[in-house]
Amino acid sequence: MKKISTLAVILIIAITACANEQLIQFNELPLLAQNFIQKYYNPADISYIEKDRDVLHNEYKLYLKDRTGIEFDHQGNLQSIDCHQSPVPQNIVPQVITNYVQLHHPNLIIVEYSVGLRHQKVGLNNDWELVFDNDGNFLGMDD
Repeated sequence: MKKISTLAVILIIAITACANEQLIQFNELPLLAQNFIQKYYNPADISYIEKDRDVLHNEYKLYLKDRTGIEFDHQGNLQSIDCHQSPVPQNIVPQVITNYVQLHHPNLIIVEYSVGLRHQKVGLNNDWELVFDNDGNFLGMDD
């Protein structure tokens, strides 16, 4: 009986989690996210946008036709971008981080970028992840 009730709780949580995602239109993104897309991409290249409702805030996941994935927080601030094996557009990654990669890994390109509360990460096209503090100082490699 305990297994059935545990399974029921897990099922309810899973259904609730899935129900919190919905497809939205470009104009439903926060203004900061709209401006970001218009600056670096063509809105016509958007495949679809998901709005993920959290308990406290919404998050937005945008996917382009070339499979690029971009995530924004509830205010429209960039959280992450994954361009797979294509370079992240110039000026998205802070220049100090770009300079570090060009100096120490001149044959590699930045294909992913994410921003956290205390650090930033870049993913390179050889699957390495480099971690930087919020000032752009190199902290190490992530596994």
